[in-house]
Amino acid sequence: MIVTLLFASSAIYIVLICVFVLGATYAAYPSDQSYRPRVSIIVAARNEEDNIEACIRSLAALDYPRELLDIIIVDDRSTDRTPELVAQFAAAHGHMRLLRIGTESDIPHGKANAVMCAADIATGEIIMFTDADCEVPPTWVSSTVKYYSEPRVGAVAGFTSLAGSPPLERMQALDWFVLFSVAAAMTRLGSPVTAVGTNLSVRKRAYDSVGGYRKIPFSVTEDYALYHAVTAGGTWKARFPMDPGALVKSMPCHTLKQLFSQKRRWFTGGRGMDMKSLLIFAFPYVNNFLILAGIFLAPWWAVCIAVGVKLCVDFVLCLPATARFGRKSLLAVYPLFELYYYTYVLIFPPIVAFGSKITWKGRKI
Repeated sequence: MIVTLLFASSAIYIVLICVFVLGATYAAYPSDQSYRPRVSIIVAARNEEDNIEACIRSLAALDYPRELLDIIIVDDRSTDRTPELVAQFAAAHGHMRLLRIGTESDIPHGKANAVMCAADIATGEIIMFTDADCEVPPTWVSSTVKYYSEPRVGAVAGFTSLAGSPPLERMQALDWFVLFSVAAAMTRLGSPVTAVGTNLSVRKRAYDSVGGYRKIPFSVTEDYALYHAVTAGGTWKARFPMDPGALVKSMPCHTLKQLFSQKRRWFTGGRGMDMKSLLIFAFPYVNNFLILAGIFLAPWWAVCIAVGVKLCVDFVLCLPATARFGRKSLLAVYPLFELYYYTYVLIFPPIVAFGSKITWKGRKI
């Protein structure tokens, strides 16, 4: 019985990963390079004095017309020099402004509150989001807004590449490419599941149509909640292109403790996923669980076949993004990534299911 389950699971896993690979590889969409709407960029920053200067310098270097840019850096009640650094830079750049948050409203909480306050005063037709520890390429805005030339497009997400050379950090970079590839594939197939706020944008009318963050149910992953709210109803289309011109660079976690906290927060945010999204992410868990069970219950040769299948198809899933973004060198840490990937897919669902509140940026959620 266990052998049959192992082989059935492996067969389904092959099909699923092939769908992801094809969907991500061919995630191309109609676009208009001449489309030039007004754009608001929102960056929520909380105690980011070590990162914020690199972020705002990259925003200042955008090749998009300055008269069409409205850059809002939100100081989310920082206790360090973040607002001072932003204010100094904004004074010399008329298209950039600092928004300081005073008392936090009851709804929504945390970062979503900061982003909501900025969205309330945004003047752009398109709102783009990135994080304070990110750097954007000069072509970020122009390579993103071209996909909004079709009026029904309500959200465009993009890939993020993690910097760093130690094995732990390169492993995370490969993991992000895999997760983004799955998200891009599902969006291409017409079933958007998730996006990440390091590289996300929405049409202002789409944001308003779902009530913004005042109406979106609270989530510790507010970026996923927004993307899901905009794309769930069928009114608005989503785009998730594998576009090098829109590739954002971010920072990895530097310690295992930081990485554990990040994954726990992400999985906690996944509690709000719809059934379709849960099924997409649940099957890798089932496959991993069956392999673990097979070690104790199945013949060794059956387990070896199941493990070999998983190693091969997961490797194939790494190829589209690493090739497209010129980071094939990340494949050198594939064995480390595969061990990490197997482990966190298996352990975090029960940890989150029975876990307590999490702490992020000094806030208990």
